[in-house]
Amino acid sequence: MGCPCEQCIRHSGTLGLTAGRASETEIRKAYRKAAKAWHPDRFARDAARRQEAEERFKQIQEAFRELIEHNPHGWAAPVETIASTPAPRPAAPTILFDGSYGCYSMPDVPPVAKRMIDRNLGSFGFAVAIIDLSGQRSFSEFLLLTTLGVMMRSELHIVSLVSYADVREARIVDQNLRPEAGWWQRLAAWVTNARPRYALEIVKKDGAVFCSLEKELNDTVKTVIYRFLQQQKQYIRTS
Repeated sequence: MGCPCEQCIRHSGTLGLTAGRASETEIRKAYRKAAKAWHPDRFARDAARRQEAEERFKQIQEAFRELIEHNPHGWAAPVETIASTPAPRPAAPTILFDGSYGCYSMPDVPPVAKRMIDRNLGSFGFAVAIIDLSGQRSFSEFLLLTTLGVMMRSELHIVSLVSYADVREARIVDQNLRPEAGWWQRLAAWVTNARPRYALEIVKKDGAVFCSLEKELNDTVKTVIYRFLQQQKQYIRTS
């Protein structure tokens, strides 16, 4: 029998699952339906509804993750028995790209991205978002954010992983201010009044740089990912 705890009852109601047992397939189906209905991008022109959608979307993600992880055999409770008490920990952060090229939040990803996720994710949590690094939406190179950490597939098709627990920091670096940047590079940037070239770096606890993304992403996307990683660190600390 599945877990009839108060928390699982509440999560079952969040996904609209009715009385009785729910298989993993049924949980995933309910998650996709709820996530599609409350994805914040659907309410881009309505600030009030978008705020509500963002909160609902967080609750839906948390419910899906908890039910899958806590109830491997599946269990659902009647919607009318949902407890009104708050969750013992905050909802996992979400990430929204507002239509940026090659960037997708789950579950709204193109088929080619889903195939790459299914082929590479394995047991590394559940996918949250995927960013195409190939520039052609082939996803032969990608950055994948999951519930457990970050996965990166390089142009050589090498897959690297780092868990959020092993990330020391994420940082935005101005390439023009790097010590290794030559004086002529800094002078050219000043003379042409060029925009700073920023890189997003993810640094592991041992000080090694897991990845450094500059030309692969625009500055807006780098900022969105940076903020997500900061939120994820906070979420782990309070879990």
